[in-house]
Amino acid sequence: MQWDKVKNVLIVILLAVNLFLIGNFGAKLWQNRQRAEELEANLRTLTQAYGIQLNGAFHLPQDKVLPTLSIDRSRADEEAVALAMLGEDAERTEQEDGTVQFTSDRGKAEWRADGTMRAECTTGQDAPADASAALRQAKQLFSDWGLQAEDASFTSDGLTVTLTGTVAGQPVHNRMLTLSFEKDGSVSLTGLWSFGTPYTTVRGSGVSCNAADALLEFAARVQDTTEIDSMTAGYRMEVDSNRRLQLTPTWKIETDSGEYLVDCAKKTIVDQEN
Repeated sequence: MQWDKVKNVLIVILLAVNLFLIGNFGAKLWQNRQRAEELEANLRTLTQAYGIQLNGAFHLPQDKVLPTLSIDRSRADEEAVALAMLGEDAERTEQEDGTVQFTSDRGKAEWRADGTMRAECTTGQDAPADASAALRQAKQLFSDWGLQAEDASFTSDGLTVTLTGTVAGQPVHNRMLTLSFEKDGSVSLTGLWSFGTPYTTVRGSGVSCNAADALLEFAARVQDTTEIDSMTAGYRMEVDSNRRLQLTPTWKIETDSGEYLVDCAKKTIVDQEN
């Protein structure tokens, strides 16, 4: 009987502790939400001082810490794509700067050391009649050429289809391939791409991607923009000083005047040509 009373007391104590913890957790969630709403309201006021509005649907993303990543150039994968496009008899030539060119009677393809590629070739198919047909045909061609992507996403604009995808679960804002269909049945393929798994060579906790800091720096420096629609943390692909492909933590900010990239560490607007 005594033990039953002790058990009841322990159960009551445990319930009380659980209720306290749940209440404390709920209070912290409410406080965090309040702080986020206050921060966003303050940012709307501050950006207005620069003549820029935040879209009504804009939500400030959570801060992230992302490591700087490296990714090796895969000449074997580049060649496999070129041969799939041009045929196994395509001739290969390499220039001193690392550019590799492939040519055959079907067309030509070129891969550069920075991941940039450009190709023109025939497919043996008729040109698609509309955007829907172009999207279907593009998906099949990308698959046939071995151009797959993690979390692949396809967007179409008439007879032009763009392929994007994540790397290590994160978007790479300037890594994309654009396929354009010509009336004679030929296609052109241009863009920036990479193969393989990225890795980190830098010790440390990574680069802090602070959304509020990046947004204010952007608003202070950008020109010809009156409204900001959204911002997304991810990477941009570039060549470092050692001519290695590198994934650098970067914000993408979408506005009424176009898309901009903002370096997470430097808080500076990145030249899109890089």
